[in-house]
Amino acid sequence: MAKLLPFQQRLFLPLIAICSLGPPAPPAKAQRDEALAIEEVVVTGIRQAQETSIGIKRAARSIVDSISSEDIGKLPDITITDSLARITGVQVRRSAGEGGGISIRGLPQVLATLNGESYLGSGSVTTVQPDFNDIPSQLFSGADVIKSATAGTNAGGITGVVDLKTFRPFAFGAGFTLSGATEIQSGRESDETDPSVNGLVSWHNEKVGAMASVSYQEKNLANYYSGMTNGGENAGWSQIAGEDWAWGADINNDGDTNDAFLAYQGHLASNRFTERERLGYNVAFQFDLGEGFELVAELFHTEMEEYQRSAGLFHSDKWNRWGWFRPQNADGSSAFRDTGITIDGRDFFTTQTYTGNGRRIKSFSSLQFEDSSSQNINIELNYDKGGPLVASARAVVGEAQRTRLFSSADIDLAIGNQWGVAFQNYTDGLNQAVNPGGYAGFPTLTVDYGGDGAAWSGFDNNANLDAEGNAAGAARTIGDYLADIDSYGVGALISENNFDREAELNVVRFDGRYGFQNDGFITSVDAGVRFSARKVKNREFDIAAPFGENDCLVKWKATDVTLNQSSCNSGQNLNDGNPDNDIFFTSGRPLGLRDLGDVIRVTDVGPVRGIPGFFALDPAAMDNVWAFHNAFYPGNVRVSNPGKSYRVDLDELSYYLQVNFAYGQLAGNLGLRQLETTLTVVQNVVGDSQPYGLSAIDAGDLVTERELTDTLPALNLSYDLSDKLKLRAAYAKTVTPLDLAQWGGAFDPDFTLDGDAGSPTFGTFIAVSATETGNPNLDPWRADNVDLSLEYYLGDASLLNLGLFRVEVDSFTQGGEELRALPDADGVVRRSVPVSTITQGDGGTLEGVEMGAKLALVDFPGLAGSWLGHFGADVNYTYSPGDSGQKDVEGNELGFPENSEDVYNIVLWYETDKWQARIGYNYRSERVVLLNQAGSLTLMQEATAYLDASVSYHISDRISVFLNGSNLTDESERFYLQRSDQEAWENTLEPRYTMGVRGTF
Repeated sequence: MAKLLPFQQRLFLPLIAICSLGPPAPPAKAQRDEALAIEEVVVTGIRQAQETSIGIKRAARSIVDSISSEDIGKLPDITITDSLARITGVQVRRSAGEGGGISIRGLPQVLATLNGESYLGSGSVTTVQPDFNDIPSQLFSGADVIKSATAGTNAGGITGVVDLKTFRPFAFGAGFTLSGATEIQSGRESDETDPSVNGLVSWHNEKVGAMASVSYQEKNLANYYSGMTNGGENAGWSQIAGEDWAWGADINNDGDTNDAFLAYQGHLASNRFTERERLGYNVAFQFDLGEGFELVAELFHTEMEEYQRSAGLFHSDKWNRWGWFRPQNADGSSAFRDTGITIDGRDFFTTQTYTGNGRRIKSFSSLQFEDSSSQNINIELNYDKGGPLVASARAVVGEAQRTRLFSSADIDLAIGNQWGVAFQNYTDGLNQAVNPGGYAGFPTLTVDYGGDGAAWSGFDNNANLDAEGNAAGAARTIGDYLADIDSYGVGALISENNFDREAELNVVRFDGRYGFQNDGFITSVDAGVRFSARKVKNREFDIAAPFGENDCLVKWKATDVTLNQSSCNSGQNLNDGNPDNDIFFTSGRPLGLRDLGDVIRVTDVGPVRGIPGFFALDPAAMDNVWAFHNAFYPGNVRVSNPGKSYRVDLDELSYYLQVNFAYGQLAGNLGLRQLETTLTVVQNVVGDSQPYGLSAIDAGDLVTERELTDTLPALNLSYDLSDKLKLRAAYAKTVTPLDLAQWGGAFDPDFTLDGDAGSPTFGTFIAVSATETGNPNLDPWRADNVDLSLEYYLGDASLLNLGLFRVEVDSFTQGGEELRALPDADGVVRRSVPVSTITQGDGGTLEGVEMGAKLALVDFPGLAGSWLGHFGADVNYTYSPGDSGQKDVEGNELGFPENSEDVYNIVLWYETDKWQARIGYNYRSERVVLLNQAGSLTLMQEATAYLDASVSYHISDRISVFLNGSNLTDESERFYLQRSDQEAWENTLEPRYTMGVRGTF
């Protein structure tokens, strides 16, 4: 659990004391400073919130959609991303069921700002896509999604800008305002009661104002994983396997061996419990200095600790055979389908059920700990004396950090002879049994992905039959071994893919507007200059322990890692001049699961059926990663991964000029922003490989400096066809930086130990995959945006809108996979392995339609006094069939990754003096995740739909109680490769329920 610092305690505890649970008090004023695009709106009631959002859209100088504070925290919303999901054109990705990353119109290249200026968040230290998972929604008064840029809009979003707006004291009534809420939340599967509290206190007189808001949350979230091993982000350990080379047989009995099937190196079913603790606070001061001057000072702080604990069962062939399975059911009937696709001259078949005699069954426990925080300070001096000149000077200082530590424990049920390590030599004794209670065969299990949730079977099969079906020991079932704790031996303890990330942001800007008092065509001119400096460091590392008399550093502390490499070794008789006498020690020592302590029996793997209870290490035993590894293997140290570590400095100088004009019913703005970018990338040169799982040697730095110049015109037009009907048109050039890893990352190979005793590389670390994540010469994303929008204002809280958009992407980046010949750890090239890489793309197009309806039935004639007048709706639909210029293996055109062609939101609400109720449905169609996976297949995510609901009752004018439910339909995220019946993996999320009380004083 996170510990509050003394300053945080002084701020946090008094606010809890004054919390009486409710929305902020109604405002004394709602002001818009058009020159600086700053807006303070505080409203109460669903209808009033909808009215405020419509008012913002109508008054905007470009195409904008908004949500207000009554929306936020009410549907129910945990993070600000959950709130943004209800805006037309916004698509979100969930993390453990909560809103995280967002996209606008299908692209994640979105700029996030705070009160109109850049914001540095801990969820996106090295990325462009905003990830607001650490930010509680209750800290915000509202949010705007700006879809058509003006010249004054900061450069950085291809399809839009998300501007988050915090509370400020002058937005409230004079004197004191106190409000707050407390709630408890529980999930159907996590079986925990999670507290949450938020509060706000504000005071101001005519000259001075002060405000502080705070939110604290604890969450315990359950979700479940089922599918290929090492999935979850990409196609992991998979490959298209040909009958001719993987089996040497006609396995589908069609009379030839020129067919291919998708092979997984293993199958995994696991639970995953995520514990999060969030703290966020915002402090703001406003000073009316007189003579038109106003000073604003703000501090916005967030922090989050997260523990992701997982335990599951794993069946694989330990990287020895791709053809270790048959595409058939347990009874031998076929479980494949001919797709009609030809890949590398072979007919490709999807597989619905895998029956395999993999040599390794293990229980698997993992712990991923993340600690993140961000702090942004804003100081601005505004001038507005009511004359023609309006100006602002502003400085922003931001910093963010994010740390990850990962640990895993492989607990084998095999005796070890299946990969040649039944007996190993250790420093405390030679020829010791690795796992004497384990099975001796190649056990056969069946995994059926054809239904709702995977079904595992075969646990009554004899675990002691070899690969050919011959007896390898006394008959005993797989289930018997799973039920016997003495059958479990520690196979490996590993900590890898850890990182420290930190970033700094400094911004100085000056903006001004000069208005003309005559009735001419030009109404005002805007101008400004802005300088920003962003510095990011990413340091990735593994944790390794010293072994033997030479202190050989070992990442994979495993029973099959022998310290026999020439660069560093350990053993007996190594210096007697006779290699035949050499005895090499194994890293670690033989341990049973009992020796680790903290053993749990796992019976909960979510929707996966058929798996009996099994034993595993309690993942919580690894919460302190360093202490856990040092307890068994002392002296662990950090070992840098140079291929994934880098530093990027991004300096931007921009200046703009914009003319605002009006003539009759026509209004608009035309401007130009000039952006000059200095990019400095410091990469590591990846040197020679190192043994025992360590990353390659850091062979020095490679520094690349680039100067980029972009000229960004913007035009926005609006025409009032009538008092209720407005037509808008817009054009803008946009540019956004890459994810910094795409500039700073290098080449990072992945090795595993060859455990096949019959292999010529037995006992050698062999290359199995690699990633090439960065290239400093890649260009940023650039695009031309065209928008056309028609808005029909039916009433104060009712609006119909129709929009057309087209985004022509001139340059972008795209991920893919290619086969490349790579050397094994001994430097010899023996095979080609899949390499995940990134390339420059151009010529993509994203276009579509947006439709929205905000309806309050009270606005319609004859309904104001009837019971129907209490109802309303907020409905929107986005159709965006993008074309990335890429085609899949079948020749089909592919959209941009992250983009769903169809997205719609349906919110129905009811409101009286006492009651408020909402039900919301969010749907997004399938989306491309990654291209060229497992060689040439496209990784897709199926359509998802989430149903949320909330109801509240006002006990009095100051106190209300509420009940919320999220993911009421128990939605899952299912991923597949090329065809929907080739499942890759599935994440199952739990429904969650919240009850609480709010108050305002």
